[in-house]
Amino acid sequence: MEPNPGPDTGPNSRHVSVVQLICRAYGLADASEITEEHIHRYVSERRRVDERTQQLRDRLRPRIPRPRASGDAA
Repeated sequence: MEPNPGPDTGPNSRHVSVVQLICRAYGLADASEITEEHIHRYVSERRRVDERTQQLRDRLRPRIPRPRASGDAA
């Protein structure tokens, strides 16, 4: 599996694989304990988190007015 490009992407970060994230999320000892259900559950939870994050970003994004064109009335 490839490393997760998540929030730990600074110069001092360690690369964490999806397998490690799943093990941590569900308290599994190692990759041999991961089932297909764990994978589906993890993916669906990540999707919900990503959708919620995007909604919050859209809601909190400042509304910057567009610049007036030279022909616009004042």
